[in-house]
Amino acid sequence: MKLSPDFGTDLAGGVVDREIYTSEKIFALEQERIFTRTWHYACLTRDLKNPGDYFTVSVANQPVLVIRGNDGEIRAFHNACSHRGAVLTGERCGNQGQVLKCMYHAWSFNLKGELTGVPYQEGYGPDFDRGAFGLKPVHCDTFHDLVFVAIRPTVPSLTDFLGEMTDHLAPYVQGIEPVGRNSWIYDGNWKFWHENFRDDYHAEFTHRSIRDLLVGTATKGWNWGASPGHSVLQWAFPPLDPPKYARALQRFSGVDFPDGTMPVGWNSMLAQGPPGPPEGFEGFGGGEPPEIRQEVLALFPNLDVQPGPKDTPRGMKAGYIQTVTPLGVDRARVDITVYSDVEDDEAARQEVLENLADTQGSWGKISCDDTEAAVRCQTGVRGEGGRYNLFTRGVEPGRGGAGADVRDEYSQREFFRVYQQYLQDES
Repeated sequence: MKLSPDFGTDLAGGVVDREIYTSEKIFALEQERIFTRTWHYACLTRDLKNPGDYFTVSVANQPVLVIRGNDGEIRAFHNACSHRGAVLTGERCGNQGQVLKCMYHAWSFNLKGELTGVPYQEGYGPDFDRGAFGLKPVHCDTFHDLVFVAIRPTVPSLTDFLGEMTDHLAPYVQGIEPVGRNSWIYDGNWKFWHENFRDDYHAEFTHRSIRDLLVGTATKGWNWGASPGHSVLQWAFPPLDPPKYARALQRFSGVDFPDGTMPVGWNSMLAQGPPGPPEGFEGFGGGEPPEIRQEVLALFPNLDVQPGPKDTPRGMKAGYIQTVTPLGVDRARVDITVYSDVEDDEAARQEVLENLADTQGSWGKISCDDTEAAVRCQTGVRGEGGRYNLFTRGVEPGRGGAGADVRDEYSQREFFRVYQQYLQDES
């Protein structure tokens, strides 16, 4: 499929044709040229603690199974029996013991994907070769505590794919383990969700909880694009105003909240002292980095990591990881994993889970707003109200840097720069 001239002209400059959110042909091209050729987050290594522990994901509408072997290695396979193609498990995660057995005809495989059992094998004749019918492997690699898979990666090295994000992501994803999950489906294009986590222009308008809790609405920070296609959103919050927040909750819910009550989801997610500067930003575009309290890291094409602020007690070792999986041109699934420090006790893990649940997840005070925004955007771009979406905020050259602020859109432009490269690459 050839892209129209208009489609490929202005993406990297931030003028985006709305056709990319509604076209079935472009959606098919995304599956073929982006999702089959990029690395995708699958799970945490501590989701796979024991031999036989597995996790399943969908990549470009292809079912993939990630599993730990008896040798301790983590491998990935196409989740399809080599006999008739039935998925070996339809569950999200679990433990398969020593054998992966198909429910249809009981063909069985060991944890290395080798075919080890064929009922009534003699019926296939003396020349039947089990070795030719093992599970088809999928590229699999780990980055500290994160497990990634790829169908046909254009960049064989995961660290090359992470690019400028490698050193900045690393401190956040070591010594962490999952403590809870949530998933939901919304009626909108997958890009609307991922764009949202590269965007701090919306927060003070979309999220009533943020607007009520903060003194004023301004946030201080920066918006970076990080090659290839990734980004870092940074900000420092102004002083909190719990009484205003409590009054708003009471007014809209009818529930009596004690004046000055801090909402659960903000107790440990916000710092209470002077913020410290980020590390490792020298190569992201120049200029002095702002003081920050929190970051959102977005990785191409569909992964977002939001750790706690660095100057809180647990800080970097508590937060959430989310992916958005396209199910159709106007339908997508969000999966969130809440994580905690491996050293946390049960009480601390529960606190992390409750804090995140108050704001994130399908019911959260923040995520439900973002879901509503994505659905409204999808509804609007189907019509004739305009042809283009604009991501042109920020006039300084480059991908962030001196003069940029948190509401700028360098990160979205970096996404579309790489998005355009993948879609125009016919190799």
